[in-house]
Amino acid sequence: MDFKEKALQYIKSNNMSNRKFADKIDVAESTLSRYMKGDYPNPAAIDDKIREFLEKEEKRNSSFIKDSVGFAMTTISKKIINVLEYSYIQKVISCIYGDAGIGKTYTTKNWIANRNDIYFVTVTPTFATPRPFLKLLASKLKTSKTGAQDEVYLEIIEKLEGTDKMIIIDEAQHLTKKTLEIIRSINDSTSTAITLIGNELIYNKMLGKTQAEFAQLFSRVGMQSHLLTDLFDIDDIKLVFQNASDEVTEYLLKVSRSKFGLRGATLLYTNAVNNGDTTIKGIKAMAEIMGIDLHIA
Repeated sequence: MDFKEKALQYIKSNNMSNRKFADKIDVAESTLSRYMKGDYPNPAAIDDKIREFLEKEEKRNSSFIKDSVGFAMTTISKKIINVLEYSYIQKVISCIYGDAGIGKTYTTKNWIANRNDIYFVTVTPTFATPRPFLKLLASKLKTSKTGAQDEVYLEIIEKLEGTDKMIIIDEAQHLTKKTLEIIRSINDSTSTAITLIGNELIYNKMLGKTQAEFAQLFSRVGMQSHLLTDLFDIDDIKLVFQNASDEVTEYLLKVSRSKFGLRGATLLYTNAVNNGDTTIKGIKAMAEIMGIDLHIA
């Protein structure tokens, strides 16, 4: 089977468009089309790209990846979902904050997986200030991103008014005070449920040293949940790592309660599975390779 046939087989078995496959192998759709028709001047170059991509996919399929662990309803997941559900139904602003690596984003994405009325927005420092954030939100809502800041804002308001949508903003600790005020005004104007997810900084901005500055925003927060790695218990770890021995489960609980969090424990277990040794000895050896030192965590 030549590479053209392999590509066609992959596209068909994955129910994928030619455009998406072209993106996967980093060529223009028109280039892929010419290659498939047999009139591309340098087919060997496309063969190489297809080969590299398919080899990578084969390695992924033969490996145990961290997502293979699957979602488990841990103590922390329940708390996260309670806040999301409350905000969703009551149409208020809510805040989920706490330690990194405890499953805030993973749980939230699992919760919204079968819902079509939620906009999930991930913030980076680039989108911290009002105009970039509004353009980011507009792109999610499919409203205009051009024009003055107030015009972008008004289009967002018009899109949300009269609907029953929810906006979830991940990594919200990056947002400035002015951006948070705009988010509050969106809730005020449209009664759109909004949940802010982030680390301790988002909480400190509203109730810490800058409490007075954020008082108006915080008065709109209908529910908040402070999540720490200490909240994990042995039953949570047994739910997540169902095939692990009791000794390994105890060790993974210690990792989950450390600064590495459940994310670190999941990566550790995943790497141990791929290394072919999930005994306590194998887990600890992999932890050493990964730099997971519970004595200093």
